[in-house]
Amino acid sequence: MKTTPLELYQMRAALTQAYRGIIDESDLQRNSEAERERAFLSRAVAATAIRRVTGWEHKACAEAVIDGSDDNGIDAVAVVDGTQVWLVQAKWSDKGTAGFHTDAARGFVDGLRLLEQRQFDAFNDKLQPFAPLLASAMGDTNLKINLVIAAVGNDPLSSHTVNILDRAVEDHHGHGPMLSYQLMGTGELLRQLREDRTPDPVNVKVKMPKWIHRDIPFPAYQGSVAAGEIAGWYEDHGARLFSQNIRQSLGLTRINSGIEKTLTDEPENFWYFNNGITILCDRIEPYYPDRRHPAYPVELRLTHVSVVNGAQTVTSIHKAMQVTPDTVEDADVMVRVISLGDERADYASKITETTNTQNDVSRRDFIALDETQALIREDFDLTLDKTYVYKRGEADPAPDSGCSVVHAAIALACARRTPELAVRAKRDTDLLWERGDGGAYPRLFGEVPSAFRVWRCVQIQREVGKALDALRKRLQGRAQDTAQRGDLLITHLVFQLLDLADIDEPGYPLDSVLESVPKLTESVLSWLIYRVDETYGTTSFLGSTFTNETRCRELSRVVPQDVRGGAPVPQLPDNYQPPAQQKRRRRRPNVVPTLVSAGIIPDGTPLVYVPYNAPETRATKEWLKADESRAQVRWQNDRTKPLIWSYDGAAYSASGLVTRIWELAGWEEAPIAVQGPARWVLDGRRNLWQVAKEWLDAQEEEG
Repeated sequence: MKTTPLELYQMRAALTQAYRGIIDESDLQRNSEAERERAFLSRAVAATAIRRVTGWEHKACAEAVIDGSDDNGIDAVAVVDGTQVWLVQAKWSDKGTAGFHTDAARGFVDGLRLLEQRQFDAFNDKLQPFAPLLASAMGDTNLKINLVIAAVGNDPLSSHTVNILDRAVEDHHGHGPMLSYQLMGTGELLRQLREDRTPDPVNVKVKMPKWIHRDIPFPAYQGSVAAGEIAGWYEDHGARLFSQNIRQSLGLTRINSGIEKTLTDEPENFWYFNNGITILCDRIEPYYPDRRHPAYPVELRLTHVSVVNGAQTVTSIHKAMQVTPDTVEDADVMVRVISLGDERADYASKITETTNTQNDVSRRDFIALDETQALIREDFDLTLDKTYVYKRGEADPAPDSGCSVVHAAIALACARRTPELAVRAKRDTDLLWERGDGGAYPRLFGEVPSAFRVWRCVQIQREVGKALDALRKRLQGRAQDTAQRGDLLITHLVFQLLDLADIDEPGYPLDSVLESVPKLTESVLSWLIYRVDETYGTTSFLGSTFTNETRCRELSRVVPQDVRGGAPVPQLPDNYQPPAQQKRRRRRPNVVPTLVSAGIIPDGTPLVYVPYNAPETRATKEWLKADESRAQVRWQNDRTKPLIWSYDGAAYSASGLVTRIWELAGWEEAPIAVQGPARWVLDGRRNLWQVAKEWLDAQEEEG
């Protein structure tokens, strides 16, 4: 199988991130930039091969690289346990077609002979630190030499090359198989690079004073566990405990606050009020301090743990432990532990899904069980060095650092050739998680989109959003509402006018594409306003137009033709543009009471503080950067204090918390008055003021 351009790009990025600065390049200074880069990548491949076979840390693997003049065909060397010698020859190819031919094989074997003969002076200075270890190993009767051919390509060794290596193996047979060789191609090298970026598995100990045990079909234990012990799990491992859960902790919701209240006020009743915790693991090792009987304690040692049901319970216990540790220690929690062993891949998602169906779970939560999302996250990490989050409860990355699955789904929906999925997203983003025939989710993610495609579509959508924000300020009335209510259709239309043929390629000219977006957006908006008025009338309901698939399909047919046709953009009517002196607008109801009365933001929804202007950004940037929780809140439907600050767990008003942030950040020139709702953003796009305005406008239109 040929090495794909994406695999090659991922390898280059991962090798650079892992080994730049720790692999010696001092002998390459006189080479051209291209030659230096190829040599570095080849050396990084050699270090990766050493890491694959030894498990050494990156720095030790980098120090094992001896590639350079007088390396005698050996690019890296390692001695393990005094008797295992690993020798690597690495091949990098900018096209992913590296091979290992007869001349390279002969050179590799010749270098091996020099080492066997202790002719270490024939090698460069990089080998000399290994000379004593090699000399000792070569004289040991248990010596085993392993030749590793690490090639960024997927072609098998030719028959001539195999013959040369087989003869060397036969020559070294002696009293036993002393020499072996292996080919490590793109797949295995990339697998190692991916594993390097995967967090270590979580292992915990669980003490159950009384318990029940099952063996069929899987080993399982159930019993009461002290709440303080569970708090210790979270203290040691944090959110990594929930690696296979459909969502992370949702933070300080009313439900979680209720859990904490029970722990602090009625710890003796917690066992009765709580549904408990379900844990999946690879292996359970029971230890019995006394008799092996359910009436006596057992200590379970769990390997590769994930809490698949009860994430909210675990985090709430940990939070309560910080406040009232003495009372929390008196609480017990029902815990169920299931060991799936080799069948974890087949059964983990089924158990996770069924154990969560009894709780408040949305359709979006179950996409966390789809391997596609994990693949996209890995692709974001390896290819872009950016963050992709897909579990509900995870905080959205900063705009420059990545995106969430919600951002991705909306952008991909807008980028499709037809507008129906963009229309569904406008009606309700929950419609994007529908499965089955005609469902949006398999159409968006059925064929795993590359990180390049997802990230570039998100950036284009954001650029359209910025352009529309600017245009809305120059419009009023129906034209302004078209720019707001039709934002996703407009984004779809802009996508139709862009060349996306090479969007999956590393060299896609994204910067020039983004530069063209504001002008395209303005043209699309003007033509859309004209076509909506002409086709459906100037008194038609915009809300129903932009959520109607038939109408949007017709608009997506004619508007791009208008823009491409090059005809003058229609002049907007005078009443669509604000006069020089605007009349005083009637006062809108307060934002927070409006949102609470409407009930359109669920409890626990995460929001992020976004400074409103440059001075505010400068004043708060460093303070916010020191702790990401300082910019994060959770919504609760309370008319006076709707924001629960992740930083201290207290409830605040929207403006009161902004003022508090300014105070703690030391902004001495902060304004006296503040429009707090305009600074709290949800779903990465809209602030509280905008959400309230959209709802009020919809009510006026319907009324």
